[in-house]
Amino acid sequence: MPLSRLDNFLKNVKGNILYVDPSNLDATDGIENQGNSIARPFKTLQRALIEASRFSYQVGLDNDRFEKTSIYLFPGTHYIDNRPG
Repeated sequence: MPLSRLDNFLKNVKGNILYVDPSNLDATDGIENQGNSIARPFKTLQRALIEASRFSYQVGLDNDRFEKTSIYLFPGTHYIDNRPG
């Protein structure tokens, strides 16, 4: 099976599950990565949280979509950069 088909099979097309795996060699926090594929997850939890908040925002008052995005954390060491700025 070609990699593109495999990637399409492993991709969550709705975007409601984001994958984080710091030990995956294909993991990246680049702007082109959507994080909704097991084959190309996010590298950091912070990037997944930014995308989850972006998916939940809707224009208007009191209409944010809560509990619509899940973040799947693979085993490993996850570092959080908590510096101001």
